[in-house]
Amino acid sequence: MQKPAFSIYDASAGSGKTYTLVKEYLKIILTSKKDDAYRNILAITFTNKAVHEMKSRIVDSLSEFAKDEPSEKAANLMRDISKDTNLSLSDIKQKSKNIIRHIIHNYAAFDISTIDKFTHKVIRAFAHDLNLPVTFEVSLDTENLLTEAVDALIARAGEDETLTKLLVDFTMEKTDDDKSWDVSREIMETGRLILNENNRNEIVHFNEKTIPEFVAIKEKLIETSKCLEDDCVEFAVAAITLIESKGIDVKSFSAGHFPNHINSIRDKKYNPKNKRYFEPEDIRINKTARDREIIEGIVPEILLTLAKVYENHEKRDFYQAFLKYRQ
Repeated sequence: MQKPAFSIYDASAGSGKTYTLVKEYLKIILTSKKDDAYRNILAITFTNKAVHEMKSRIVDSLSEFAKDEPSEKAANLMRDISKDTNLSLSDIKQKSKNIIRHIIHNYAAFDISTIDKFTHKVIRAFAHDLNLPVTFEVSLDTENLLTEAVDALIARAGEDETLTKLLVDFTMEKTDDDKSWDVSREIMETGRLILNENNRNEIVHFNEKTIPEFVAIKEKLIETSKCLEDDCVEFAVAAITLIESKGIDVKSFSAGHFPNHINSIRDKKYNPKNKRYFEPEDIRINKTARDREIIEGIVPEILLTLAKVYENHEKRDFYQAFLKYRQ
């Protein structure tokens, strides 16, 4: 197979970059005469998460190739590789078995690295030539960096009108909640999210957002949360009305737990940590209740209503959690 000296793959997010890179890696090791060609491949990516994903996909693909009946996804990849390399499917299967056997016994040699780790390894190898101690350590003083960034942001208060209003509003909200007016701690906590590589994909979506757009999002979340709560109140009122319309005695419910639960939703005092009702058996009816059959007849309808309430509360709690850390 003729191999180009240099190849560039220009692709946007979600267009299958990882699939292409895994396929190219597999083509190299499957066409090599050696079963441990992975030892001689330098594979570098940006994050530890990406390293884990690449290694997992390569090992999983080889494992599937070695099976008598690989998954549909693996079979498609095998056909793509066969077309590009002129290897038969049986050759790919046998070669995959050999490579997997080698990797199992020499997993440490199967290395895909982050840029940082690779650079560190190179520097350590030439530590003597660079006049560095062999036992040198690399540390990232992220806390000082974040502190400087937060201080620089707050220093802009009074200069940037939009930012100033946002910081003042945030400070007033904190004091209204009997919390310290100092906003630097919350901004620091948000800043730490940026330094966590696991949040990279989510945070990158906010790169082009402006402060007015964030304010609009905040107002929309507050409005949506209120609508969800109001809907829950209506659902609870409907359930109570249904119970009353059937002439059901609330004392028929064991210790009044079930009607109290619905009342707490109506009064906006519902605690998500309290018991929830999903199945008919969850609703305790007193053995001596004369209206047991009537209650059992409306239970399915009430449970469907409560399911909507719980779903709404989960959405509301998610939005409120987002609002809590919006700054």
